Amino acid sequence: MRITTSRRRLASTIAVTTGLGVLLSGFGAGAASAAEPFTDDQLAYDYPSNAEYDYVPIMDQFSWLVTDRADIIALNDSQTVDINTSATPEQVERAIVDQYDDMSVSMADGLGENLGAIYTEARLAGELPKIDALLAKSGGLVGYYSSSNPSKNYFDYDRPYIRFPELLQYRDKEGGDAWDSTSGAYPSGHTSQAYWQGTSLSMMLPELAPQILARTSEAGNNRIVMAAHYPLDVMSGRMMGQHIVERRMSDPAFRELFAEAEAELRGVLEAGCGAALADCIEADTPYLSDGDALALYEQRMSYAFPQIAPAGEAVTIPANAESLLITSHPDLTPEQRRQVLELTALDSGYPLDEGAEGSWQRLNLAAAMAAQVEVNADGTISLVDAGAEQPEPSTPGTAEPTVTPAPTVAPTATTEPTASATAAPTASATTAPVASATASATSTTAPVAGGGNADNGSDALATTGAENVGAGILAAFALLATGLTALVVRKRSAKPNS
Repeated sequence: MRITTSRRRLASTIAVTTGLGVLLSGFGAGAASAAEPFTDDQLAYDYPSNAEYDYVPIMDQFSWLVTDRADIIALNDSQTVDINTSATPEQVERAIVDQYDDMSVSMADGLGENLGAIYTEARLAGELPKIDALLAKSGGLVGYYSSSNPSKNYFDYDRPYIRFPELLQYRDKEGGDAWDSTSGAYPSGHTSQAYWQGTSLSMMLPELAPQILARTSEAGNNRIVMAAHYPLDVMSGRMMGQHIVERRMSDPAFRELFAEAEAELRGVLEAGCGAALADCIEADTPYLSDGDALALYEQRMSYAFPQIAPAGEAVTIPANAESLLITSHPDLTPEQRRQVLELTALDSGYPLDEGAEGSWQRLNLAAAMAAQVEVNADGTISLVDAGAEQPEPSTPGTAEPTVTPAPTVAPTATTEPTASATAAPTASATTAPVASATASATSTTAPVAGGGNADNGSDALATTGAENVGAGILAAFALLATGLTALVVRKRSAKPNS
């Protein structure tokens, strides 16, 4: 994996601050408290990707479906009724949690039982300020300029509970307002939010991308469980949410914020788990197996809709979509990442397939991020899967894909952070999903954020990192020494260039 100069500098700084945090916090899991928020300058910077964007062109096929394909709209309705009325009590309770809580917290079980619990506790304790600044439900920078309301107003399609409430089961908490909104159904704003949150998390933890994105798809499906949306709304919400992340990742300046938040997140997870992240993942209880997660995610890309256009057509990869594979495939060129997206794309012909700006509907990001690939002698990409029949990738282009231009002045990181730079998670995020919940539309049991059985649930988290004080002291001093050495070496090596 490539490590940029800024990441080396960041790693050195984290090593020092983490070591000091461990020493000053009683040698426990308080290493996470050493994390610092983004500076005021970073938060206030006018990033090129801050501009508002019209998302209608990527999902514009819906208007044609409404006017010309009554059969697809009827199936859209019947699937909504089926998913809503057949939901189990556990599915309903999870749907209610996702309705009201900050999904960047409530979807934590996608990280696994133990890592999800560590993540949840750290978020609620304010120990992941950079993650919070980027992903929080209220004010998260990734989706801050990307409201679904303009698109809802454009398509102006009534929600299920407005069109046929008599066919639906009311799902809500006591005193809730789940059926109060009169805004348009298409696209689903909750789903869009879930996908810019979940896709961002999967890019920071590409090892867990299938699980995180499968859990994200559950959050989208939960909008149908609540009878607030139809499958087509959820499909378009995924498309919009991932386009939002693409715009941020195609912005080199904003991408630095992702890198810092990723380092913060991985550091907190490893400190809480007490081992290398790969070992923590291996020992954890996953949300779903890789195979089940990939299958569930793919099923919810098109639901039970038939192909209404020819199958086997080449996919049009949207401009800059390859930026979504930067962390999972860092050693590939942009052209090669586009080929990975081509080779893993959903087949053609499903509703919402080809918009005016390429096919966001067909991008199977879970499969693309998990794909094992090899580079052929001519520079093209093949998937490492002996049993798979692969389409021919397009010939790599000679020019780099267009990206958002970098700002002329980079945000400074020298300004001392102020209290206002730390955004605390919303109060609603304290509600934990139900332990026995199942993934919507499947019979697979999904663990909950911070969940577990009575023997190894929250108690295991409470002792993480503090069981062995002697080992904590030695680890802290080793980490501190490593960080200081790295800083000294970097300073000396940089001196001739100053």
